[in-house]
Amino acid sequence: MRNILFIIGTYPSYGGTEKVTTVLANAFAKRGHSVSIVSFVQPNPELGEEELEPSIQLFALNYPLRKKSNIPLLEEIIIDKNIDVIINQWCLPYYVTLLINRARKQKNCILISALHGVPDQNKRLLKILHYKNNTNNLILKQFYTSLHAAMLFLTGLNLKYVYMQSDLYIVLSKSFIDIFIKLSKIKNNNKLISIANPITIEAPLTFNKNCQESKKNEILFLGRMDYVNKRVHRVVEAWEQIYKKYPDWKLVLVGDGPEKNTLESYVKSENIERIFFEGFKKEAPIEFYKRAKILMLTSDLEGFGLVVIEGMTYGVVPIVYGSYSAIYDIIENGKSGFITTTPYSKDKTVEYLNKLISNEELYRKMSEEAYDKSQHFALDRIVAEWEGVIEKVYNTKIRHLSFK
Repeated sequence: MRNILFIIGTYPSYGGTEKVTTVLANAFAKRGHSVSIVSFVQPNPELGEEELEPSIQLFALNYPLRKKSNIPLLEEIIIDKNIDVIINQWCLPYYVTLLINRARKQKNCILISALHGVPDQNKRLLKILHYKNNTNNLILKQFYTSLHAAMLFLTGLNLKYVYMQSDLYIVLSKSFIDIFIKLSKIKNNNKLISIANPITIEAPLTFNKNCQESKKNEILFLGRMDYVNKRVHRVVEAWEQIYKKYPDWKLVLVGDGPEKNTLESYVKSENIERIFFEGFKKEAPIEFYKRAKILMLTSDLEGFGLVVIEGMTYGVVPIVYGSYSAIYDIIENGKSGFITTTPYSKDKTVEYLNKLISNEELYRKMSEEAYDKSQHFALDRIVAEWEGVIEKVYNTKIRHLSFK
């Protein structure tokens, strides 16, 4: 058994990385490991009490994280808890790793860095591309092109530094490995592996005809509503094209964010019927997954797409914009869901919606396939992968130190 310390920027909180951290931490604790979590910002402390195993300890560092006081604070935690393994869930920016390495000098623990996104994509880069694509000014367009290239170069330097300073570096998809190597320009990739995110909600042990019979004619979107990233307006616009054909169907939007008011105004002004805005839900959205037949995700930026796997565990058939390569790990296109290729096509999205809604036999078959595919991301399987690599890297480092 190992003493494991997670380091994350914001925790406890409601984001995807935060949820994955909670689920992994609980699983490690239940398997007998000693687990602690360190964060720099703690916006929702009540979640720690509600969701974490009682044995897991939470520690707070100071924000901004470059404060010198963070080094002795983190060092004290590492030594006091006799940490064997540090899992860095916030490996961009590089100075989190710099802080960790300064704090672990007195303790021979291993550092595993986990990137929860696509190596060459992030919100900052996406915003720059958005500005570039939405201006007709040639000077501004060239400026944003140059700025994007510069930021991409800096991202590569960050990736390389953290990789070189870590004992193991984990990305979410095998398809991210080549992207990482190309961007970071590392010469040796023997410390670079992929481990997928696990299912983070309570999942049914089986999925059968009775589960399908309890479904409603609902299309579901679940997530944060922001324009630059999630592009929820695409879901609304696709529904606008088909809702008159299917009067017994409805669209349910679960979540909150800066685009929500704009979407509500658009729906009202265009008199689009049977769209229900459910707002943010603190509790797990299992009831929505149980009812929905189709899940839509039309984001320009996703790291992995936990909501897709979560829905699939309840037989919800996903229609996802293939803006990120990890989605091909999750969905077998045309079998366990549909992936629309880049650039985004509303027509293709509508085509897949029509196929699923109008063909009950197709829906039922794909629903079963979606459930089966989701089992590749079962928590026990993913945690076993983590434990295997932790032991391998830890034992390798200990052997190396013993020969010094």
